[in-house]
Amino acid sequence: MSKNSRILVVDDEEEMLSGCAKILKALGHHPLLAQNGHDAISLLQEEEMDLILCDLLMPDIDGMDILRSAQKYKPATPVIIFTAYGTIDRAVSAMKEGAFDFIEKPFEVNYLKVVIAKGLNQRNLFIERKNLLSQLKDRFSFDNIVGKSSAMRSVFEMIESVAQSESNVLITGESGTGKELIARSIHARSLRKTKAFVPVNCGAFPENLFEAEIFGYEKGAFTGAIHQKIGLLEFADGGTFFLDEVCEFPLTLQTKLLRVLQDKQLRRIGGNELIQINVRLISATNRNVQEALSNGQIRDDFYYRLNVINIHLPPLRDRKDDIPLLAEHFLQKILKSSPKMIKGFNDEVIAIFSKYHWPGNVRELENIVERAVTLSREEYITVDELPPELQLNGNSNLSFSDLTLTEVKQHAVERLEKKYLLFQLQKHQGNVTKIANEAGMTRRNIHRLLKIHNLDPKAWR
Repeated sequence: MSKNSRILVVDDEEEMLSGCAKILKALGHHPLLAQNGHDAISLLQEEEMDLILCDLLMPDIDGMDILRSAQKYKPATPVIIFTAYGTIDRAVSAMKEGAFDFIEKPFEVNYLKVVIAKGLNQRNLFIERKNLLSQLKDRFSFDNIVGKSSAMRSVFEMIESVAQSESNVLITGESGTGKELIARSIHARSLRKTKAFVPVNCGAFPENLFEAEIFGYEKGAFTGAIHQKIGLLEFADGGTFFLDEVCEFPLTLQTKLLRVLQDKQLRRIGGNELIQINVRLISATNRNVQEALSNGQIRDDFYYRLNVINIHLPPLRDRKDDIPLLAEHFLQKILKSSPKMIKGFNDEVIAIFSKYHWPGNVRELENIVERAVTLSREEYITVDELPPELQLNGNSNLSFSDLTLTEVKQHAVERLEKKYLLFQLQKHQGNVTKIANEAGMTRRNIHRLLKIHNLDPKAWR
């Protein structure tokens, strides 16, 4: 039981108040006392408290009035009703209106201690649930799905529109665009947010195990089934079931899942009992769905059940406006668990990011930023911390202000020299001997140039 809890005691009998105060102090709590309803309501408005003990029968403002005021001013604070002999029916009515519990007078100290412990535990559970929901909303809010482009604004509007419906959603888009993050955001904003979000990668299970994992099985259903297993669908009951890479879902099981979605019932493998199930299905794929339909990989009726609402995530190369925002978002995220004090990216890095085609999309950008933070030794991330494929796409334009012709030539030579070395490192997988032979130089000179340009041949091996 939590110590130092602030507990309001409301009773018109002075002896009862003083007795409760002594008990609460002995238990390590801080009592707040009110001998009438007016004082109690003032305390409810002005003070913070963890629990309320209130007499049911009082003149003017009785326990039911206090209960209603508590629900208005302190909705997270449990109310325990004191009731005298012969008023149990009224105490039960109070519980129906929201009281947590009641204690019949006269009571024993140990019983009061137990009821207080239960009330404080209820308060802690309420606070914990509130905090978890807040964290869930923060983690999967639009602040974590970064984008200001018109394409992403449309996605955000779609999430808002569909989140609190029960319609199934199909999310399409290339690998690495953040489809699961969208699915989790929909769940976090839905009426199912307090229930489970169960993700399943359809390409992760061998087909012979898929049915058992999804639908569960009874003991003895097949060789090796030594105990009953609850399937992932059943585990998601009341929540959201997320099928990632849904085009890989076995064709033989599509009809069975379709039946479950239609009837809201499933039968475990080897079982006879029909189990009620209520899930919202969100699915995702990076495949061309129309091709999958044409090739017979997805049944038409299964597809139409999945694709009630479609959300398409554009590739990062079509969201150029979002790239600097995403890069900064990932930088700040990574720096939270890094001792480094990096202020940002230099202009050339942002220019390279904007020109790059990003085949791995948002996931690739996050990985590259993490790599750059790991390698960086300066206040700003430079081109030197980028992978070779991005360095080769570097911006070769120079700013001519305040530079002599000799300095401009030197800069151009250095850039060209570095690009040449990067090309050779990729071509020969970091083999310095082969690079030296092709360059018509000694190994010693190649090592010297690699050192000047901060290139480690081991990174290409």
